[in-house]
Amino acid sequence: METKPDIPPFWQKILNTLETPFLFIENLSQKYVLSPFRWLFKKIEPLSYKIEGTLFKKILQVAIYPLFMVLTLIVGFKLVENGFTFGSFLGTIGLFAVLGIIFAPLEHLIPFSRKWLSDDETSTDVMLFFGSKFWGDYINKPIKLVTITLIVQEISPEIGQGFWPTSIHPVLQVFLLLSVKDFFRYWYHRWMHESEFMWRWHAVHHSSTRMYWFNAARSHPLEGLVSSFLWGIPLAYVQAPVEVVFVTMLLGRTIGRFQHTNMDLILGPFDYIFSSPKNHRYHHSKNIEEGNSNYGGDVIFWDILFGTFYLPKGKIPSDDIGVHGMPNYPKTFTGLMLAPFTYGKIKKEAIALENKAKQESVSQMIEV
Repeated sequence: METKPDIPPFWQKILNTLETPFLFIENLSQKYVLSPFRWLFKKIEPLSYKIEGTLFKKILQVAIYPLFMVLTLIVGFKLVENGFTFGSFLGTIGLFAVLGIIFAPLEHLIPFSRKWLSDDETSTDVMLFFGSKFWGDYINKPIKLVTITLIVQEISPEIGQGFWPTSIHPVLQVFLLLSVKDFFRYWYHRWMHESEFMWRWHAVHHSSTRMYWFNAARSHPLEGLVSSFLWGIPLAYVQAPVEVVFVTMLLGRTIGRFQHTNMDLILGPFDYIFSSPKNHRYHHSKNIEEGNSNYGGDVIFWDILFGTFYLPKGKIPSDDIGVHGMPNYPKTFTGLMLAPFTYGKIKKEAIALENKAKQESVSQMIEV
C-alpha cells in the first residue's frame, strides 16, 4: 500500500523546534525524578534471585491477580454506595496510585523479563499519560459527551430503556457490561491492526520496547477520541446504572495494569477469560502472526469466538517487542505525537534501512 505524502518541510522544522523543550523535560525527569525509584528498585532486585523457586514466589504468582480483581470490586462498590460523588472520583485517582505503589516493586521482585526492568522509556510514558489526561478531560470528554447526547436524542432516547437486567447481582452486571463494552472495543482494536491507515495511530501504543504496569496508557490522543465514539454511542443505549458503569471502569483499569505488567504471574483459567499479561504479550510481538491476535481489551473470549486468540501451550512470549519492521520508530514524546502524520517518512526510512542491511549481508557473504 502506498503511503501518503509527508508533512511539508517548513512545518517539520517548526515541529522539530517544538520538540526541544519536551526533550529537556524528558531528560530532566529521567536523570533526577526517577533516580529515587531507581535506587529503591535496585535494592529489591537482588531479592528476586533469593525467592526464585520458593513457595513464597509461587503464592505471589497465583494469588496477586484474583486478589486485586476482588479488591477492585469491593473498593469500587464502596466508593459509590451513596451514589457517584466527588469522593468517588478522588477514589479512582487513589486506586491508580495504590496500584502503582504495589505493582512497581512487585515487577522487580517477580519479573517476567529482566530486560523490561529498564526505566529508559518511563519519562516519555509519564508525559504521554499526562498529555492524554489533559486531552481526555478537557477536549475529548466534552466533545464525546455532547456528540453522544445529540446522537442519542436525534435517534431515540427511548432505545434501551428497560433493557439492562438490573435485577441480577451488581457484580454480575459489572462483568456483563465489561463484556458488552469489550465487544465493540474488540472490533475497533482489530480494525486498527488490519488497516494501515488506522495502524498509523495505534502504532504509538505498540512503540514501547518493554511492558510494565504504567505504559498501558501509552497511546495517541486522537486514537482515544475516535475509539470513544465507536463504543461510547452503543453503550449509551445500554443504560446500565451509573454505579455499575463506575465499577466496570475501575475493574477495566485494574485489568489494564495487569495486562501490561512485567510481573511473572500464573493465571491458569484466567488467561482464557481476561486479557491477561501472558496472552497480551503475544499481542505486542514484532511477529505479525502473533501480534495480530488477542485484541480483547478486558476480556479475551471474543478473540476465542472470532478466531483471533493465540496462546500456544508450552511456549513463552518473547520480550522482544515493538513496531514490526520499524527500528527507526520515534522514541520521544514529540516524535510519538507526530508519528501518525510522519508515518510515510518513517516507513520509507525503515525500508531503506532494511535494504541496506540486506546489501551488507550479501556483501559479507561474497567476501567470505
